[in-house]
Amino acid sequence: MKAGIYARKSTDDNDRNEENKSVTRQVERARAYANTKGWTVDEEFIFTDDGVSGAEFENRPAFVRLIASLPKKGKPPFDVIVMSESSRLGRDMTRNAAFVVNIIESGVRIFYYLTDEEEKADTPEQRLMVTLKSYASEVERLKAGPRSYDALERKAAKGYNAGGVVYGYNNVHVCANGANGESVRSHTDYQINEGEAHVLRRIFEMYAAGHGHVRIARTLNRDPAFSELSRRYFNGQQPPSPRKGTGSWAPSSIRAMLYNERYTGIVPYGKYQKVYRRGTKARVKRDQKNVLRASRPDLRIIGEDLWARVQKRLHAARKGYLVSTGGELGGRPLSGRVSRYLLSGLMRCGCCGGSMVTTSMALGSGSTRRREPHYLCSWRHNRGSTVCANGHRVRSSEVDARVLSAIERIALTPGAVEYVIDKVVERVRATRRNVPDRLKTMDEELQRLKRELDRFLAFIAKGRALDSVRAEIETRERRIKELNAERDRLRGAGSTALDVAAIRRMALTRVNALRSTLYGNVADGREALRELLAGPITFKLEGSGYGLAGETRIGALFAPIPQTTRIRLASPRGFEPRFSP
Repeated sequence: MKAGIYARKSTDDNDRNEENKSVTRQVERARAYANTKGWTVDEEFIFTDDGVSGAEFENRPAFVRLIASLPKKGKPPFDVIVMSESSRLGRDMTRNAAFVVNIIESGVRIFYYLTDEEEKADTPEQRLMVTLKSYASEVERLKAGPRSYDALERKAAKGYNAGGVVYGYNNVHVCANGANGESVRSHTDYQINEGEAHVLRRIFEMYAAGHGHVRIARTLNRDPAFSELSRRYFNGQQPPSPRKGTGSWAPSSIRAMLYNERYTGIVPYGKYQKVYRRGTKARVKRDQKNVLRASRPDLRIIGEDLWARVQKRLHAARKGYLVSTGGELGGRPLSGRVSRYLLSGLMRCGCCGGSMVTTSMALGSGSTRRREPHYLCSWRHNRGSTVCANGHRVRSSEVDARVLSAIERIALTPGAVEYVIDKVVERVRATRRNVPDRLKTMDEELQRLKRELDRFLAFIAKGRALDSVRAEIETRERRIKELNAERDRLRGAGSTALDVAAIRRMALTRVNALRSTLYGNVADGREALRELLAGPITFKLEGSGYGLAGETRIGALFAPIPQTTRIRLASPRGFEPRFSP
């Protein structure tokens, strides 16, 4: 048999089992276990996630590849997957159990080398055990969280690095003598990076002198239009940017630095909290009254006077902005404004990939002088010509008209509409042919869920009721309700004749409504474009002019048709979904 291996080590390294503190060790042990069983390990199917929490299911590359390698139908690429224990797959009760069942039902067997056990989920009892083991793993993860936070808080109270990299400082590993006299890492401390600290001081000085975030960013990127400022503040050099990615300075990075109190020698900890929602990590703001702030005068980069001048100007600018937009000091603007321009945020620059935004420009002279909105590249505008060569500014009315005209020629012609209607009818008929098989599968799932409910209820009757068990009962009850509703719908759909003429009338009505929406209210037109476009429109340079390219998602026009799902179809012959210049 062909074997795959999955290994994962937690971010906090708080696994009780020493075997799980190294993915290399896990892979070696799993390989040896497979050899004792006479299995062949395929190097292509060794999946390792190093330093990833068991509560993370979306941003876990190797795990995502593992699940993606399992076919919905047919033979899987390997027969068994070997892990040290069930918690390697994850430490989330609900998701872990679901993925275990998914792997097994795809035809792959799961083995744990630490206990020489095979995970099974054929009977209600076995599925209950999968859930309970996942419950135990989640409990252990939740216990590890406070332990990690407590350890980090002790370090943060002394002003040490509790995680992450900050521009202006180097991370320095500090070692201490261990119990046996060996050198072991004690903690990570900050050390001022003099080169970056000099750049920071000049950024603060520029802002205090009246220059804005955009001008500072373009100066740092050595935009020729700001060469004098570049020579004055940065000796005509371009300092390395704080982040990799584009390798350029952004106004948002400048703004964040100007607000960072760490540069005054105050090291904050606990401003944000890490939580897991929908299977992935999220960052939420804590109650700022409980934020720990450690004093580290030796880490001060910005002097008191310079810091005070910058904060005074930031406060004044923020207050003026919030007043002008109907907001309140200390909160976000309350105006609820949306873009007044059709393609803002829906178009990307073909040179750098930045978003095309709208700005107002003066045209004409004398009594005919007026201001009109133009589209331009935000990266060129905010970061300078060294970041993006696209200096085109085109009237928004002209670009909007070209896009709408192209959509009329491509997606809203009778031929295109008829093509998609035929595909929709074909899909509906295929769905109806599969109704008997789908109903049989649903009946089997209903029977399984009811058996599991009986087991959970028996578990409670014996006096061993847990909140997690009650949650599992509620989950299954909801699923049973959903299945019953879907079963009734399928039976009703199969008993009525397919009215092709009604589908055609509905589709044509939808197209006419879409046409009116696109040419009517801008806000509604933007939402219609979001549904119609398969991705952002590309604004690209072509000689001395420009061109537009984009793809339509024709199936989105027909989402409201009953008994169908949204479909994304390749465009019909003769209707290439690209905007011509």
